Amino acid sequence: MLENLKLALKRQKKLILIFCLTIFIPSISLSVFGIRAIRNERFRLAEQIENEHRLAAEDLKSQIRSHLEELSSTLESLAQSSTLMQQDVANFKKLLDDGMAGNSLVEQVFVAFNGEEPFFPLFQPVPFVVPSSSETSSEGILQERLKSAENYEFSQKNYKRAASLYQNLFNRSQSRNFKARMLASMARCLFKVGDYQAAIRNYQRICDDYPESVSSTGMPLVLISRLQMASCYRNLGESQTSIQFFLDLYRDIMRMQWPLKEAQFKTYATLVEDAIHEGLLENQPEVQLEDFKEDFDLLKNLHQEKSEQWAVVKDISQGVVPELRARQNAQAYASTPLQYQKIINGRNYLISAVQIPDSSGIRVADLLGVKIKEQHLIEDVIPAAIRSIPFSHPSHVVISHLSGKILLGEKNPSTEPATTTEFFRDNFPPWRIDIFPIQGGASGAFDLKRSFYFWTIITLVVVLISGAVLISRTIAQEMAVLRLKSDFVSSVSHEFKSPLTSIKSLAERLRDGKVKDSGRMKQYFSVITQDADRLARLVTNILDFSKIEEGKREYEFMETDLGQLVKQNIEDFQKEEIAKGVKIQSRIAEDIPFLDVDIDALTQALNNLLDNAVKFSPDRKEIDVFLEKDDKNVILKVKDNGIGIPASESDKIFDKFYQGRSKISLSTKGTGLGLTLVKHTVEAHGGRIDVESRVGEGSSFSIILPIQKQKK
Repeated sequence: MLENLKLALKRQKKLILIFCLTIFIPSISLSVFGIRAIRNERFRLAEQIENEHRLAAEDLKSQIRSHLEELSSTLESLAQSSTLMQQDVANFKKLLDDGMAGNSLVEQVFVAFNGEEPFFPLFQPVPFVVPSSSETSSEGILQERLKSAENYEFSQKNYKRAASLYQNLFNRSQSRNFKARMLASMARCLFKVGDYQAAIRNYQRICDDYPESVSSTGMPLVLISRLQMASCYRNLGESQTSIQFFLDLYRDIMRMQWPLKEAQFKTYATLVEDAIHEGLLENQPEVQLEDFKEDFDLLKNLHQEKSEQWAVVKDISQGVVPELRARQNAQAYASTPLQYQKIINGRNYLISAVQIPDSSGIRVADLLGVKIKEQHLIEDVIPAAIRSIPFSHPSHVVISHLSGKILLGEKNPSTEPATTTEFFRDNFPPWRIDIFPIQGGASGAFDLKRSFYFWTIITLVVVLISGAVLISRTIAQEMAVLRLKSDFVSSVSHEFKSPLTSIKSLAERLRDGKVKDSGRMKQYFSVITQDADRLARLVTNILDFSKIEEGKREYEFMETDLGQLVKQNIEDFQKEEIAKGVKIQSRIAEDIPFLDVDIDALTQALNNLLDNAVKFSPDRKEIDVFLEKDDKNVILKVKDNGIGIPASESDKIFDKFYQGRSKISLSTKGTGLGLTLVKHTVEAHGGRIDVESRVGEGSSFSIILPIQKQKK
């Protein structure tokens, strides 16, 4: 095989050289240039994406910075107002409502006056200012009588007497706040004696006439009065009215209707919530309860939000303001905003504050600040800014806290590293901006399928593969031809050698006079004649095949008695040496018509079939020959009882030089041209040849010739 390969390569050297010079080398060169061009294009695209992401990050920073600067500018304007310098809290709240209205960045605003606790004007109402009493001489007498009334109420449990004294004090006092307190005391005594309707009237009077009054502990009397009124209705059995009063009071507490401190808010909110819960547990009509429960659930959610805001207020008061004041004391007044960020109790605090100057404008008097709503920046401002950026390639933006917590986006959306990482100036906000390319990164963003170089390389690869396949098939075919020629030469040599050896041996015996018997001499001459005929057939087969290959094979058709031709061929074949021991049975129909055939060619075809039948029937040399006809055809069938043909080889046996595996196993030699010549002869006569075979049972070849055909 190796020798055949070397010989095939040598014979196809010119073709291989042309392939290398015209296809292989130019294709490889162009592919290298194309790959380099694609790589350069990737680098250019990666650089373009990086520049685009850098500009996008700067744009994001600029948009966020503009929102923060706008807020700082508003704070500076408010800090310069005379209302705030004069600590006019009531008017400042109105000014603040106008200045901060609609600003979604504002979560809490705080004012820290020197020496006072921070005040949160957007969260807490302005504290009530109780007008001082004009009473001076009678104040001591009223206080003495008040103690007496309280003694009757709390010590002696004489509620009617105590209520009478409270009424007397109410009538004699000129102070609105004192009057409101006396009304509350009278209502309390009436509640204790069970006169709930009278108590309700007193409490209602406080709400209507003295809404700004406070108790001795600073609690709004309206809040206390409404709480007691709801309790009165419950004791009267008016549960629906009681629950409605509690719900309305709960709602006003959540709306921060009164300037409560955190402890006061929590206490009264919890009292009212528990009272509503108890009222809802009582047996009430189902339809009415559903309305109350829905309102109650909404208010409880609001209660939770307010509790969280109180936690923010506490964190700012205790954790933020002291540090801002420390910074403030370390420097002279400056209009530049103080920017502060800190994590307190798991919350991120972004604070922007400005100093409030005194009347001279030189020293720092107070502090005005705002807690920035980080969620608004993350959920609204930044997404809107990202949508406004015209990314030319799919990109992913990740905003994370400097502590590592992801605020927006998902970390590492691809295996590619971030093309751009940016931080804010002075780390305010304390965020990090990472922009990633998606869909495989910068290299993946380069669409190979749209690249001219890509398709050029694909084309060159296809050409190379096609050329290589063509060369490989050519060499393989050359090797197959060489192998077939080698097998053919070997087979022909064997086919020629046997009869030549026989002829030489018999001729030498006759020449040397070793055969004296005339009968034996006649037999020798007969064998020599048969071997010579066999050699002649071999030569004829080879010459005919050569003519077929060159397209020069010609046939001479003449009207022939096919039955007589077949009978004569069988008789002649049986006389040959190869047919010794072979039993041939023929069945020739009597109605076989005369056909135009080439007698020599058809005789050769029949002899080839008989010869194969003998060769491949090593054990049972019985051959049946049938000649019959149907409506359209004359059928010549040669059937043996030999080794048979495998189904995998049935389509190959008519190929030139083909020799089946069964033939090799039996060491039966041949030229591999017999069946090829048979097929060509039959087709030249306008017919066809069919084969039926089973391994181990024998084969049957049928030459089918049309009765009506055009003469050639």
